Amino acid sequence: MRLRRTSHEAEYFTHLTAISSSLRQSSLILAELSGIPVEERREAAGRLAAVSDEADAAEAAVLRALRENYATPIDRDALYRLTNSLCQSTHRLESVGFALSSSAFEDLPVGVLEMLALLSNATDQTHSMLKRLPGKPDQWQYVEAMSRLFYRAEALHLQVSDAVPAARRGLAYLAAATLLGQTFYESARSFTSIGTVVAEIAVRES
Repeated sequence: MRLRRTSHEAEYFTHLTAISSSLRQSSLILAELSGIPVEERREAAGRLAAVSDEADAAEAAVLRALRENYATPIDRDALYRLTNSLCQSTHRLESVGFALSSSAFEDLPVGVLEMLALLSNATDQTHSMLKRLPGKPDQWQYVEAMSRLFYRAEALHLQVSDAVPAARRGLAYLAAATLLGQTFYESARSFTSIGTVVAEIAVRES
C-alpha cells in the first residue's frame, strides 16, 4: 500500500478518545456489579466483553491510519504503544469484572469498593489526559498520578486477597478472592504502563 504524506491528527485522537470512553464505560459496569445481587453479576460482567470489542475496533482504526500515513501528531512508536496500552487496560478491567462476578462472593471482600473507586479515578484521569494531549504533550501530572494510584493499589491488593480471613470462608472464597486481587493488581499496573508511554511522549514532544 502506498504511503500518503498527510497527517489526520483529529482522526488519531478521536480513536484514542473512543478507547478511553470504553475504559469509562467498563468502570461504570464494575460499579454496577458491586451493587447488584450475586446471581445478576455474571450477566452484567458479560457486557464488558462488548465494551472491550469496541476498544479493539478503535485500536484497529489507529493501526490502519498508521499504515497509511507516516506523518503523525506524535511519535509513531509512542502513538502505537499508547493505543495498545489503553486497549490492554480495557481488557484488564474486563478481567476484574469476571473475577468480581464469582458466585463465591455473597458479600464482596473488604477493600473492593475502594479498589473500584481507584480504578474509576484512573479511568477518569486517563480520559482527561487524552483530551489535553493534542494541545499539550507535557502530561507529567498524569504520570505522577498513575504512580501514586499504583502504590495504593499494591496495598489494596494485599487487603483484598488476604489469605487468612478468606480461608475462614472456605476454599472457593479463598480462590475467588485471590483471583480478584490479582486481576485488580494487573488492571492497576496497566494504567502505569499508559503513564510510562505518556512520560516518553512528554520527553520527546515537549
